[in-house]
Amino acid sequence: MQNRVRGLSTALATALLAVGMTMPATADEPRAGHDGKKHFLSGSGHKLNIGGQYQQRFVFNTSDARDETNLDGFEIRRAKLALSGHLASPALEYDLVMAHSRSSGNTFLEDAYVGYEFGNGMTVTAGRFKLPFLYEELLSSKRQLAVDRGLTTEFFTLNRAEQIQLGLSPSDALKLRVAFSDGANTNSSGATTDPAEYAVTLRAQSNLAGEWGQMKDLVAHGDDFAAFVSGAVHIESQEGEGADELLAWTVDGIVKTGNLSLLGAVIGASGDTDDRSQLGILAQAGFSLSPQLQPYVRLDQIDDDAADAVTALTAGFNYYLNKHSAKLTTDVVYVLEPQNPSGVPGLNGGEFSSGIGLSSAQLNGDDPQIAVRAQLQLLF
Repeated sequence: MQNRVRGLSTALATALLAVGMTMPATADEPRAGHDGKKHFLSGSGHKLNIGGQYQQRFVFNTSDARDETNLDGFEIRRAKLALSGHLASPALEYDLVMAHSRSSGNTFLEDAYVGYEFGNGMTVTAGRFKLPFLYEELLSSKRQLAVDRGLTTEFFTLNRAEQIQLGLSPSDALKLRVAFSDGANTNSSGATTDPAEYAVTLRAQSNLAGEWGQMKDLVAHGDDFAAFVSGAVHIESQEGEGADELLAWTVDGIVKTGNLSLLGAVIGASGDTDDRSQLGILAQAGFSLSPQLQPYVRLDQIDDDAADAVTALTAGFNYYLNKHSAKLTTDVVYVLEPQNPSGVPGLNGGEFSSGIGLSSAQLNGDDPQIAVRAQLQLLF
């Protein structure tokens, strides 16, 4: 009899343990795992997401005027560790991103912000992050169509600034963002050393058709028709020596249908110091031949009002091993020969970023330039 009781108790305990292991954890119980996108830790109303990005790139660059002993090489274009989540309530969110410098190898704080969602589409976010200006700049580097952003985007980007940003959704088809910041491309600056007397950035996005989630990248595979039109303006007044009055604007549109995705943007900027009136055009298209293979093309053109336009043509393809989490991207960038080059800088303070595999010096020279780029991306 005693053995039967002991056996029954053991069976009951085993059954209860099995049931307990299959029951979902309550909101207050500590949990850990992977939700299909990121690793996470949660418990007592808190959640911490842990994610990372790795991009290994090979670049071959050639120009008639370039030193032939330094034409190619490998680089870790991006290596990032991101911590995000919410505190006490899902409405109180935060994000911290540590990044690797491709030139020095040092680690630095790229983004740091905290935001609160009040409901009815209203949010307030404060910290250091990207100003709400260009779509391709705001599109995560994890989800770019090409190996990297276009020449036009790099020339006109406002990049990051310390700011406070208000987000509004007056309707299901309209989203607004207004930022008050330290000015374009300021990243980190002391409160008493900010170059801008004031800087305001406004971006409006309209959903003409489709779902907002279709704006998260430029991949289409069997998509229903979607169309989005957006516009943004940046007004900045600087103070001190070399002070400038800056006005920048952009209009962009995205269309997805079936396996085709299209992006077009027109960007303009004017400033008092250089008496400049710059204009840029960006157009790109991608077509999914299969869930894994997506060829694409891109056109960049920049007129800096001091020289003939700089034009770049890009063509390549993505091979998705596991969507954006594991993909190979290869392309060729051909910068046409400028006829009357100049050194007028873009909004980001330099002519062009070497991060896209091109040489600023050669873009201001009088020779064409070709870059062949290949990149492996892993997200975890």
